[in-house]
Amino acid sequence: MIMISQPQMRFLFAALLIAANIVSPIHSAVYDRSQNDPKPSAQSSDLSSKLAAIEKAIEEKRKELGVPGVAVVIIEDDKVVLQKGFGLRDVERNLPVNPATLFAIGSCTKAFTAMAAVIGADEGKLSLDDSPKKYLPYFKLQDPDADAKITVRDLLHHSSGLDGTDIAWYTGALTREEVIKVTGLAKPTAKFREKFQYQNVMYSAAGEVVAKSEKSTWEKTIANRFFKPLGMKSSNTSVKEMQKTADFASGYNIKEKVAAKVPMRDLASIAPAGAINSNVEDMAQWVRLMLGSGVFEGKRLVSERGFEEITRKHIAMGTSDYALGWMLSRWGGQKLLSHGGGIDGFTSLVSLMPERKIGLVILTNVSGSTLPQSVQDAIYSNLVNKPQPVVAEAGVSEPPGDPKSEVGKYSSGGITIEVVLKEGKLFGIAPAQPEYPLTNIGGRKYKIGSPAPDGFFITFRPIKGRETETEMYLEQPQGNLVLSKETSAAGTAVTSYSGPHKELFGKYDRSGTTIEIKVHNEKTVLVIPGQPAYTLIEKEKDNFGAAELPDGYRLIVKRDNSGGVAGILIKQPEGEFELKRINETAEQKISLSVDDLMAKVIIAAGGEANLRKHRAMIVTSVLEFENQGITGDSTAFAQAPNAATTNITLMALGKRIGSFRSYYDGTNGGEEMSFADAEILKDKRLEDARIAADFYGQLNWKTLFKDVRIKEISKVGDDEVYVVVKTPEKGNVVTDYISAKTFLLVKRDSAISIGADQGTMSVSETFSDFRTVDGMVIPFQSVTQHPSLGRIVSRVKDVKFDVVIPDDTFRALTKK
Repeated sequence: MIMISQPQMRFLFAALLIAANIVSPIHSAVYDRSQNDPKPSAQSSDLSSKLAAIEKAIEEKRKELGVPGVAVVIIEDDKVVLQKGFGLRDVERNLPVNPATLFAIGSCTKAFTAMAAVIGADEGKLSLDDSPKKYLPYFKLQDPDADAKITVRDLLHHSSGLDGTDIAWYTGALTREEVIKVTGLAKPTAKFREKFQYQNVMYSAAGEVVAKSEKSTWEKTIANRFFKPLGMKSSNTSVKEMQKTADFASGYNIKEKVAAKVPMRDLASIAPAGAINSNVEDMAQWVRLMLGSGVFEGKRLVSERGFEEITRKHIAMGTSDYALGWMLSRWGGQKLLSHGGGIDGFTSLVSLMPERKIGLVILTNVSGSTLPQSVQDAIYSNLVNKPQPVVAEAGVSEPPGDPKSEVGKYSSGGITIEVVLKEGKLFGIAPAQPEYPLTNIGGRKYKIGSPAPDGFFITFRPIKGRETETEMYLEQPQGNLVLSKETSAAGTAVTSYSGPHKELFGKYDRSGTTIEIKVHNEKTVLVIPGQPAYTLIEKEKDNFGAAELPDGYRLIVKRDNSGGVAGILIKQPEGEFELKRINETAEQKISLSVDDLMAKVIIAAGGEANLRKHRAMIVTSVLEFENQGITGDSTAFAQAPNAATTNITLMALGKRIGSFRSYYDGTNGGEEMSFADAEILKDKRLEDARIAADFYGQLNWKTLFKDVRIKEISKVGDDEVYVVVKTPEKGNVVTDYISAKTFLLVKRDSAISIGADQGTMSVSETFSDFRTVDGMVIPFQSVTQHPSLGRIVSRVKDVKFDVVIPDDTFRALTKK
């Protein structure tokens, strides 16, 4: 019961995650050919057969995924070789897609904004090295270094240090200038220029810089710079303009393989990041400009130097790189420029293979579809003849490996994929993504299944020279990747090891992060969560390097007055980090039973009598979304036995920008937002809501969860804690960290299910400032760390028990 305000908050983060990641890059009626379509007679029979195969693949994939409509154009050697619509632009009215049908292209807009900035630089109207403040006096960032040094170029390649700050603009309550000001209030999640972090608002700021330098608006600049000279006669930059036309696509969400129409999102406040609406006829001209290196029908629109600036690497982004408005990767050994786009009801992709003079545009009218990537792969596979992954008969006949041996975490360069076994089947899980089923196709090779597009495979194999260790070979269209398996807790027993470094073995802690030095395959290794094991090599007394790292990385042993190992100091180019050795008592066998621990937790919370004497509770709190630049007011209602509702008002720049409500009435639950459609909770999301709403949750471990176990003793900060893993029958696993001193819950790790595919994201909450109210011990501060929304601080203002709460409080307000 005492945690009622915090678990209910988790569902807001799930809903806003879906809402916030909408303008981002993407890692059947059939239209008859018009006079503008390429004539079959002009095509070779070989090309015709390839195009026929492409069309067949598109239609089959469209039907398989339930996508209402798609439009595709392919350009090769400056000629349109395929331009066609598939399926329906309006399901309810049975209207077909054709090449003239307008779609929202989402973040494919960014390439237009970037080129407009570069053309402005060509003409001396601005410099990419200018500070945005030169054009936008109100522009400001919280990080002093970024605020002083950021340039227009930085805005265009996502290196501001800010992660996504999308809530403010998504609510639709703020102007473009206000949204930029709100983002200026957000705390950074990385150092300036340290890494790629996708940032829509910075692109919006770049568009405003362009507009001010042109003494115009972004909308007029895009029309004058591109729509007019390229002959993009149907393209526009607003929903109102789009809906005035005779031929535009309605947007849809797919839920349980059924298309549900969604309202079009007005993107005026973020327009330079994603507001263009276009069709494949017009986008073909844009592709021709790009394949012509900035030249269109003999006229150069952007200088050679400027075009090189647009298409060169500016910052690394995982397995790919980012230029200015374009992602750089490879497909079958060929250089690829691409960018995806997504907005409510629409997913798009523009893809270029410059060296082969091939480009394509794929526009769909469904949210978050994998269809564009699948179509891209089908097109290039037919036109470029990429060698296909060999699933040879010999491979198929090779018996499958033991799936249990593949389970574990695999890491490389900050990328981690966890492989888990569920009911005898393997699944791959990457942070902030749904679970991907792995289907064995022979030996230790697996195909990554839906929602991944075609062309993704995982092979587990021994590491060359270290055959007892395993690595993951990930095959993907944008480039292959090798990830090393993290060293498991198992290994050579310390008692059987007689090497010189035995005294170092153990765990070390720094602010709740625990690393370990241990023996593995008769070698001393350093194990850091989320990274492969590093083999330690002693350079001199108490000074170690790592075989897998450059010489600049060192581990220094710190000793106490008696010469014993007190801790370690890790030196690396990024800084120095000292970790204290965890007291050996933390490694002793856990003697406390789950029942004993639960009893102590109940006493610490105020005792069973105090818990049971209450029947209702209202908690009011203030929220700070530190990495979003916004705040909120929250009121959480709870009533025995298991009804709960949380109402949140979102604030920015001193005014209300939106609201969110989550509810559970004991049987049914849902979410309602002022800026998106209402959701009815199902499956895991409903089960998680049921568990979170239990008024006497402190007393009901055994009934809420099918399995509760004490995994280990660890640390959270300086606090020694019991790590308790709670596994429900149907919902997501919850891991609680309970203080071994106070027996209060100080941290909780859990997962939230997102979307119809039941993918999950990990969320961590920490609790502090415990106070006693009416006999109950309650945390008055919680900090939620969300992988997409960042750090959210909740501070309780008031707690009231046993207030009469109307039953309607826990029911849906929005009629479906």
